Amino acid sequence: MTDVKNMENAVEFKRHNPKILKGNFAAAEAAKLCKAGFIPAYPITPQTTIVEELSRKVATGEMDATYVNMDSEHSVFAAAMGAAMAGERVFTATSGQGLFYAHEVLHAIAHFRLPMVVCNVGRPSIPWNIWADQTDSLAQRDTGWIQIYTETSQEVLDTIIQGYIITETLDIPVMVVLDAFYLSHTSENVWVPEQSLVDEFLPPKQKKGVEIDGYHPKAIGGLIPPEEYETFEYAWWKDALKVEDLVNTVGKQFGEKFGRNYQAVEAININEKTEMVFVTTSTITTTVRGILNLHPEIGILKIRLMKPFPKKSVLEALKPLSDNALIVNIERNFLGGKEGALMQEMKRALYGERYFKMYDIYAGMGGKDVSPITIENMIDKVRSNPDEIIWIDFE
Repeated sequence: MTDVKNMENAVEFKRHNPKILKGNFAAAEAAKLCKAGFIPAYPITPQTTIVEELSRKVATGEMDATYVNMDSEHSVFAAAMGAAMAGERVFTATSGQGLFYAHEVLHAIAHFRLPMVVCNVGRPSIPWNIWADQTDSLAQRDTGWIQIYTETSQEVLDTIIQGYIITETLDIPVMVVLDAFYLSHTSENVWVPEQSLVDEFLPPKQKKGVEIDGYHPKAIGGLIPPEEYETFEYAWWKDALKVEDLVNTVGKQFGEKFGRNYQAVEAININEKTEMVFVTTSTITTTVRGILNLHPEIGILKIRLMKPFPKKSVLEALKPLSDNALIVNIERNFLGGKEGALMQEMKRALYGERYFKMYDIYAGMGGKDVSPITIENMIDKVRSNPDEIIWIDFE
C-alpha cells in the first residue's frame, strides 16, 4: 500500500485519503473500515493477500477483530456461520475450489438468514487454473446469496461498505466478486474514506434478539416439519424481492455521502440510436468502455447486481432502444450448458417484456485476455449474422 500525495486528473473526495491499492488490499481495507469483528481465514490463490493483509492488521493492532486460521474453506464458512449466529460482524474471502468446497455451508448461511459480507476472487475449477473467471461464483447463484460484481478496486472497497448495510437490513448474506489478477493484483488509485465517514454511514451491528446467548439458551437449526417449512422460504422470497430496490437505495445514499454513485446496473450510451449493447460484468466492462469513442453506435449494460437479477433496472436501462438493436452478452463463465449465465438471466428478464435479437459470446475464460481488438472482433462477428452462441478468437 502506498500513500499518494497527488492523483493527477482525479476527482478530489473530501474526508478521503488517496492511496494506490490492489483490489485485494482494497477489500482488506474495507473490512477494517466496516469494523468486521470476526475473520475466519484459509489461504487460496488469488485471494490469499486479502486474509494475509487482514492478519497483519489484526496482529499489529491496526484492526480490532478476532482472526482465526482454519483448516479448510468448509471450516472457514462454518466458523463464519457460528460467529454470525452469535451476532458478530463477519468478513472472509475465498476463491475457486475454496468456494466450491464451502458449497454446503453457503446454503446453510443463506437459509439461516445470517448477515455477512464475503469476497470471492473469481477463478475457474478444472482444468486447473488460477486466473480470472466467474464460473466459481456463478455456480453458487442458487445458494441464496446476494452477488455483486465489481469493476475497479474503488468499487470493491465501496461495495463492501454498502454490502454490510444491505446484508444487515435483510439478513441475506452478500458476496462481493472481483476478477482474479486483473483486479486482485493490479494497483489502482483508490480514495479511502476516513473512518469517521464510514462510521456515519455504517452504524455498529445491532443484535435482533435471535442470536446465540449463553444466558438464554435456545435451539437453532432444528428439524422443520412439512407444514412449517414453506413459511421460512416464503419469508425469504418476500425479502429477496426487496434486494434490487435496496441495492439502488443504498447505492444512492452512498453517493450522497461519499461522492460515488452506484446502482444495480449501469447504462452507458444506451439511447434510441444505439445499434448494439454489450452486457458485461466486472473488468471486461472497462475494456468495452475504451472502444466507445470509436463506436458511438455501441452501448454497455453493466450488470453489477447479478443475484437476484435486477429485472426492473435492466428493463428501464433498455427502454430507449429500438426493437432492431442487438444484445450481446459477454460470458467469462462456463456452466456446462449451451448458454452462459448472463444469457440465461437476460432471457428471463426480457421474457414477455421486450424482444431483441440476442447473442452470447464466451470470452476471457481462465484469464484469457479480452483486449480492445477482441471487442472489435466481437462487433464484426455479430454483424455477420452468426449463430446465437459464439466462442470468440477460438477457432
